Amino acid sequence: MPLSPLKSSTDASLRRRKSSGITTLLLVLLGLAAVVWGYRSLRGFERQVKDAMSLAAKGALPEAEGTLSALEAKKPGDVRLIDARGWVASQKGEVVAAQTLYAQAENAGLKRDWAKMHSAQGLSWLKQGLYPRAEAEFNHALALDKGDSQAQQGLAVCAHSQGHLGKAIELYKSALALDPSLKEAKMGLRKANESRDRGVMYYLFDRGDQPLARLSIVQDAPGKKSYPYSQYTAHIVGANSEKFGDMGLEKDLKGLFPGIEVALTLDMRIQDAAQKALGWRKGAIVVLNPSTGEILAAVSQPSFKPEDLDKHPYVIRSNPNKPLLNRATQGLYEPGSICKIITAAAALEANVDMSRIFPMTPDTSIMIEGKVFRDWESHGKIRSLKEAMDVSSNIAMAKVAFAMGPDVLFEYVNRFGFNQPLDLGFDLPGLGHFSVPVATASAPIRADSQFTLAERACGLGREYRITPLHAALMAATVANKGVLMKPRLIKEVRNLVGQTLYASQPESARTIMKPDTAEKIKQIMMDAVEGDRGIGKRARVNGISVAGKTGTSRTHLYGTALDAWFICFAPADKPQYAIAVFGDGEGTGMSVAAPIAGNLLKELMR
Repeated sequence: MPLSPLKSSTDASLRRRKSSGITTLLLVLLGLAAVVWGYRSLRGFERQVKDAMSLAAKGALPEAEGTLSALEAKKPGDVRLIDARGWVASQKGEVVAAQTLYAQAENAGLKRDWAKMHSAQGLSWLKQGLYPRAEAEFNHALALDKGDSQAQQGLAVCAHSQGHLGKAIELYKSALALDPSLKEAKMGLRKANESRDRGVMYYLFDRGDQPLARLSIVQDAPGKKSYPYSQYTAHIVGANSEKFGDMGLEKDLKGLFPGIEVALTLDMRIQDAAQKALGWRKGAIVVLNPSTGEILAAVSQPSFKPEDLDKHPYVIRSNPNKPLLNRATQGLYEPGSICKIITAAAALEANVDMSRIFPMTPDTSIMIEGKVFRDWESHGKIRSLKEAMDVSSNIAMAKVAFAMGPDVLFEYVNRFGFNQPLDLGFDLPGLGHFSVPVATASAPIRADSQFTLAERACGLGREYRITPLHAALMAATVANKGVLMKPRLIKEVRNLVGQTLYASQPESARTIMKPDTAEKIKQIMMDAVEGDRGIGKRARVNGISVAGKTGTSRTHLYGTALDAWFICFAPADKPQYAIAVFGDGEGTGMSVAAPIAGNLLKELMR
């Protein structure tokens, strides 16, 4: 049947409307696709910019700059690229360039949501102690978002580090108003208020956070430094002097203070006890923890008052006792008989046949290659290596050295760290290495003659020199079962809100001798103090066992004064302290140094 004209017209109308709807839908879909494509393109570009910034943060600066240059060709002058170039400058440490580019990005309308990334970077710089870089990031973050609480507290720390306490307190309060839970802001506010009330900022501490150095922030004496323990820590802490230059940690760590806090391994209770034990005598005492290498005390006498250095420069320069010399770590002296423990250890590990040497009854002097080699007194019959060490016989130990030969002896001298530089410093990421050098103990690398070998076996000779610190390390090595630990002076480095930038850890330098050899040397050292013939008996302490070795030497070859040495550790069964006592021209080891060590140990073991 043919369709009616009406029905045909209706169907055509429906087809036209359907076609029109499809066209509209397609146009809408095409429009949405264009929007999505444009959005994805936009986000893709931004993602590429941020990826380049991430590369820069990881240290891949050439790759980051290459990526940004390629993106610049696509979108010249894009605000995000300006910001990214500021970021790269910040990573390079080019703070002024970073600030300039950040200001350009702000003026060009950089979006607020970029603030968090810069705030986070600022916190990262803060944790590394890089305050100028952190300040640039926090200022930029706050220019983009004034409500960024992390940036507020970070900027407060930066102001705090420069001694601008009023500004710091205001910023800490602003940060806490935005976010009352910020722990770092609470700590910073407390410390800033305390510093303002005291009128000083503390920046150097002992291991128990006793302040050792402080900076004045009061208006009538801004920037003036003072030292709570003055001459008792002067050689370690040091000073800034117009007449003598910078010295001590004030020199070695210059640039960190006062914005960075440094805690030392020193224990001021032990430092004080060591100072009292040494008294008026010229010399040094070093106390170590033998299992960790931590320096618990380092006393040098005579000392000086850092605050008064520039008041009487002539008096200090003309003082023959050299009060500025840090005898504990910088003084080099002939070690004498304390180095007989090296000779004994070498002989034991070389399996020297002692039956070919002992028993013996040495004269007080013998001729070696036409030269007189002396003992310090007549010892009578010596039946063993232990008795030779008890009475500290030079001739007996020379015979031991002859039996093993020079190569073995000098191998063990070097094992004990002679001729190898020591550095008590540390590394801070972004700031580099901070060196805290000490004088290098030295010993000859060979013996030119039998007479020279005899001297070396007894720690004698012009080329044989040691610091009291190194002498304490020798005792610590025996106490630590033959393992030499690297000495440590810096315990912790932190920023002003307590975030740790560096924390030292015990580190082994090398194994010097077998544990059973160290045990034998320990027994020998114990007998030198506790035994009937031991000449270290004046170091005895009731209730504890002490392992020690005396030494007497003559560093000043043309004088008559004797240098006194005593190294020890105690309690011998569970060592807590390794000690070196040195008396510069003060007498013999057994009469001067040993009783000082005994008095110190009595105080330490209370």
